[in-house]
Amino acid sequence: MADNRSFRDALGRYPTGVAIVTAFVDGKALGMTVNSFASVSLDPPLVLWSIETASERYGIFDKAEHWGVNVLAADQAGLAHACALEADLAACHTGWSGETVPLIDGAVARLTCKAEAVHAGGDHDIMVGRVLTIDTPRDVPSLVFYRSTYCEPG
Repeated sequence: MADNRSFRDALGRYPTGVAIVTAFVDGKALGMTVNSFASVSLDPPLVLWSIETASERYGIFDKAEHWGVNVLAADQAGLAHACALEADLAACHTGWSGETVPLIDGAVARLTCKAEAVHAGGDHDIMVGRVLTIDTPRDVPSLVFYRSTYCEPG
């Protein structure tokens, strides 16, 4: 059986995109950096991401009716790092718009999702959402996470 470190190291060799999942809680724009974002279905349009159930940010998303997925641009590595440490988007020094969910300025793709299902998956929950709106405000390379480092694809 693989130990946690070797499992993590092996998965780190698979490049992933970087997104910030966002929601409003008591009028405050909150988020967390994830690399577990993936598409599920085209019809209906469904996406997923996962969150550790012991995470201090779990309470932001476990009962959220809506959440946003903000796919970051390669020049937003600093924001990805900041939001990995801090949930408050204002403290991460980023702008956003949106009434249903915070949609981060400068992202390459932004999705507004309605929570559809939550599935237990080991020490994480898999959050499935129905995509309600999509916009792609920037046509630049996306941010990638590879071997514990943020980088540009290529």
